[in-house]
Amino acid sequence: MKKIFLLIFILSTCYFLPSEAYAQNKDNPIKYSLDLTNVKDDMLMVEMTAPKFSSDEAVFRMPKMVPGTYSIYDFGRFVKDLKAFDKNNNELSVEREDINSWKITDAKKLKKLTYWVEDTFDSKDTGKFIFEPAGTNISKDNFVINTHGFFGYFDDMKTNEYIIDITKPQGFYGSTPLIADFSDETRDEFRVKDYFTLVDSPMMYNIPDTTIINVAGTDVLISVYSPNKMVNSKFVAGSTKALLEASANYLGGELPVKKYAFLFYFFTGMAGSGAAGALEHNTSSLYSLGEAPPGAIEGQVKHTAAHEFFHIITPLGIHSEEIGNFDYNVPKMSKHLWLYEGVTEYNSMIALVRSGVNSPAEFTKDIERKILVSKFYNDTLPFTEMSKYALGKYEKQYQNVYEKGALIGMCLDIKLRQLSYGSYGLIDLLRDLSKKYGAEKSFVDEELFDEITAMTYPEIREFFATYVEGSKKLPYKEFLSIVGLDFGGGAKEKEFSLGTQAIDFDMKTKRIYIKSDDIDEFGKSLGLKQGDQYTKVNGKALEVSKIQSIINDFFTKAVEGEDVEIEVARKDADGNEKLVLLKGKMKMVTAEGKPEVKLSKNPTEEQLRLRKAWMGS
Repeated sequence: MKKIFLLIFILSTCYFLPSEAYAQNKDNPIKYSLDLTNVKDDMLMVEMTAPKFSSDEAVFRMPKMVPGTYSIYDFGRFVKDLKAFDKNNNELSVEREDINSWKITDAKKLKKLTYWVEDTFDSKDTGKFIFEPAGTNISKDNFVINTHGFFGYFDDMKTNEYIIDITKPQGFYGSTPLIADFSDETRDEFRVKDYFTLVDSPMMYNIPDTTIINVAGTDVLISVYSPNKMVNSKFVAGSTKALLEASANYLGGELPVKKYAFLFYFFTGMAGSGAAGALEHNTSSLYSLGEAPPGAIEGQVKHTAAHEFFHIITPLGIHSEEIGNFDYNVPKMSKHLWLYEGVTEYNSMIALVRSGVNSPAEFTKDIERKILVSKFYNDTLPFTEMSKYALGKYEKQYQNVYEKGALIGMCLDIKLRQLSYGSYGLIDLLRDLSKKYGAEKSFVDEELFDEITAMTYPEIREFFATYVEGSKKLPYKEFLSIVGLDFGGGAKEKEFSLGTQAIDFDMKTKRIYIKSDDIDEFGKSLGLKQGDQYTKVNGKALEVSKIQSIINDFFTKAVEGEDVEIEVARKDADGNEKLVLLKGKMKMVTAEGKPEVKLSKNPTEEQLRLRKAWMGS
């Protein structure tokens, strides 16, 4: 998933299908009915025609977490008034075991299950806000149906066939990677082989705006919902076609899927999460982006789509057992986020420059930005350890998978090119890993580095031990020089600041905050502290929809030596929050020189040869 905090960073999350070791059960289907014409208080009723049970008790569950989102969301929070009935419509006993689980007694008699689902986009639930591409929307004009938010499962029946019956408003079209078994003006029916495929298949219903393009033999559906008609599918198709063709060229001229769907939901104002981005699936991706004139968002659409589309390689075709046998309620984390997210982000960069969509100068600027942003994180934390504990103690380090993770992919690619005299790179390694494993077979988490080493060179094991499992920082100057690029720190410069560059966005409080103790001279003069959440700047409240414009105005009007007031929300030793007004004088600070990556003026013949093999002509 690519998440763009509208102020600061980019991060992502992936979503994929764990399918090996499961045999489909068609004999005992589970049928769900969802009527989009019957909305009550931003809720929809879900009705399930139950399968047959051999035991007296059954536990119905909604996912605690869905694959690759790297956040505990507890989708059971949004389920209301769950009831169970026998064939005579008599109510059966139901006991809620936890936020995501309901125990049903007399399960052998169970005929029907009903419950209401509240949407997440504008939910008043006080728990963790669900990033929109993983959430649900219920409105008169649009329905975003991330299936994991509407449809649950029974532990031992995830391999049963699922039948999804959707009643839709007149004129609405359901965009989804699924192919309907039946469809007319008012109803769609889908047959899905198992629960894993179901949660991997988002749907978006609204008045249709769709375009289909063909890329390397793959049919790609572009579906757009834009409330004010500022963006249309034809524009998005035109913006993404070149990058999709570049992706196909990078992958050897063909794509590993025959059909793919891009589902774009454009919102007005500020999203509830304070962010924009996307969530990718095996054969689709769902986007939540701010509505704006096409020229203003084209770059964002391209960059986000490029990342999501490259997830068709990892983890679709290359993944560990933790992913292949995903447990929706007791999830286990893999230590290879450098591969799933970092390499995916890097692929979206290198493919565009290799195919000429982006220039070498644009590519080196991307490298510079990633090196700069990665400095806001713990650069000595072993990446495998961060990945393993991304749901807990290292949650705030997770975003670095899209910065340093991509740089790990870059350095690995360069090292492989060097050792193979230019003939073998990261994309070749990914193809070999896909052949060895593929969508139906998982690797063992602890064995991947040794497997890659056996496929490549002994020096690659040392690379992983030093820079991915180990705590040593990546020596960018050393790696970039191999391919004839110069790396420098750039000239230091004076600039105004908010007291620190280490700023993040808290999706729960909808505030920006200081995430580390890296506070500059101006911030220290004010008395700013790590953890402070900005609430006002010079008396202007930083409402989530106005943060960007207020801060831009603050920097534009800043004058050295003038009075400044910054109000922050700060927690005391007991965890109680209070507002603190900090006063001082505006002061320019010396910023650390920004990274500079440039083509060497006098590269050697060997550097030029390797650069061409790596970056293309």
